[in-house]
Formats: sequence, C-alpha cells, structure tokens
Amino acid sequence: MKLLITRPEPDATATAERLIGLGYECLSLPATEIVATGNAIPSDKVTALLATSANAFRTMTRADIARLSSTPLHCVGEKTAKIAREMGFLSVHVAGGSGTKLVSDIKAHYPLHARFIYLTGSPRKPTVETELKAAGYQVTSVELYQAQSVSAWPGPMIISLAGIDAALHFSRASVETLLVLAEQSGHIAEIKRLPHFCLSDDVAYPLREAHCPTVATAMEANEKSLLDLVAHLLP
Repeated sequence: MKLLITRPEPDATATAERLIGLGYECLSLPATEIVATGNAIPSDKVTALLATSANAFRTMTRADIARLSSTPLHCVGEKTAKIAREMGFLSVHVAGGSGTKLVSDIKAHYPLHARFIYLTGSPRKPTVETELKAAGYQVTSVELYQAQSVSAWPGPMIISLAGIDAALHFSRASVETLLVLAEQSGHIAEIKRLPHFCLSDDVAYPLREAHCPTVATAMEANEKSLLDLVAHLLP
C-alpha cells in the first residue's frame, strides 16, 4: 500500500517515516512550501505566546527566539511543543491538540487582562485570535510564515503517481494546490479516484467540492488521529 503525502517539508518526511514504520510505502509530493515572511515580532511585554504550528519557530530569527525564550509558550499539541523546546523555549505548555482546546486552556489559566502574541502563518483559520478576543483577551497575531503553492511537480514524481493507493492531507492550501497541479499535469482523474484522508472537514472541503468519491476526516485535527484513521480503513 503506497500513500501520497502532500504536506510541505520537513513535516512530509517526518510523516513518511511514521507511516513506513507502520508498514506503508510513501511518496512525498509537497503541494506547498513554507516561506518566512520576515514580519517583526513586537517587543511589547506580554503574558504568554501562542502557537499552533512548528513552522512559527522554524521561521523565527535567532534573536527573537533568544529574546522570547523565557516567555511562557502555549502550543496546540505535543509535536509543536517538542520543536519549540528544541529551538530553545524554556516554558512550554501543551493544549489538547486543536485551536479550540488551546483557547479553552488559555481561558482556564489566565485572567481577562492577559496579553498574548500569537505566532502564526497564512493561510489559517482565525479560530484562536477570534475566540480569545471575543472573550476579552488582548491578542496580537504575527504572521511569521506563508504556505506558498509550488509552481510544478518534478517529472519523475508525476510518473510515480500511477502507483499511489491513497493520499493524506494536512491543510486546505495543500489540497487546493494539489487539485490545480493535477489538472495542469493531466493527472486529475488519478487524483480524484484515490481515497483521501484529511486532517479536518476544512481540509477535506475542496476534495468534496471536486466530487472525489472517497474522502474521510480524522476524529481530531492532529497527526496521530489521522494516522489512526489510515490504519483503521486501509489494509
């Protein structure tokens, strides 16, 4: 059983290694790449930092990491927190694996006068900042990275699509780009026929709009839940 992974590097390789450990073959064919925006992080004193993706830390400057390393940091899940610790953050807290659970965790531990910097990227769903601001917290969102569509797939990679049995998707941007690239390369029929396993309903939306017949979503929006879904539905 050979699986297509569309998420950008270095996460694509990490996911492929986990799937290979479960007995699958993998083709990493990223539809997007992560690019630093160069946006500055304010120097204002804040109560804590928030992050929902490890890409925030990968695109931060060393100077910003050194300046903020002692500030409490709340991450959406353990994998994001692990990268944060490796990058030098000293006080890292883990929520329950989703933006909604991160919001609940903040509400449970901080008074309404607390101020946060949300280290984030584009595109994204504004769940975290919208819900915290609605509750009365002060949140400054800083887009540190952007997921940009790749311009084309390498020829040998396109040929490899013929042997794919299913596809895994972690972001809506990757899915949207995948469908465009597949159309451009003449492989849209092959992509549509595949079973598609998605991190969330939002990620799955473009596939359902494109009338792909087999689209499944994870119970929770994290990698473990998605890999559990794959193991449950694929032989």
